[in-house]
Amino acid sequence: MVFKFPETNWQVLLLPQRESWQSVEDFFKVVEPKEYEVWADIGCGPGYFTLPLAQHVKKVYAIDSSCFMLDRCRERTQDLNNVEFIKCTEERIPLEDKSVHSSLLANLFHELLNPYAFMEEVRRITTDRIILIDWHPIPSPAGPPIEERVPKEKVLEFLQKHNFKVEKDLDVYPYHYFLIIKP
Repeated sequence: MVFKFPETNWQVLLLPQRESWQSVEDFFKVVEPKEYEVWADIGCGPGYFTLPLAQHVKKVYAIDSSCFMLDRCRERTQDLNNVEFIKCTEERIPLEDKSVHSSLLANLFHELLNPYAFMEEVRRITTDRIILIDWHPIPSPAGPPIEERVPKEKVLEFLQKHNFKVEKDLDVYPYHYFLIIKP
């Protein structure tokens, strides 16, 4: 079994102090989203990244396995007309092949029961890059239990084994690794 974020605590994902250790501005400096791009925010939760992304790109697919989280994200993005909400499973993301430029997986990898099937789906829908951000197994002001976090070395090993090319391994956030992957 893996740790699954308790959706009833969704408000903590939007607390202002998150910006001090997982800044959206720092994210934008690294990924430099373009106004013509289509993005998938996979595991979007209440839309911490979805909302700001939608203000910079052509379209964002807000994707989550939780209808509850999709509803919270929908409430927060109701003034935007370029966000589409999609319910997924780990085995299926109901989008066409190569339908997004960039896929974002923020704080999600450690929750996957079947990372291989999931990452193959992400690869299938993505043309340019996959951004994988997840927790280092170190003490932090938030996040899953340390023992539930997947160390970066294990993720890199997994990606190499399944023919994903890590283009960049960046040090952006104090409690997370930040990988840019070619699908």
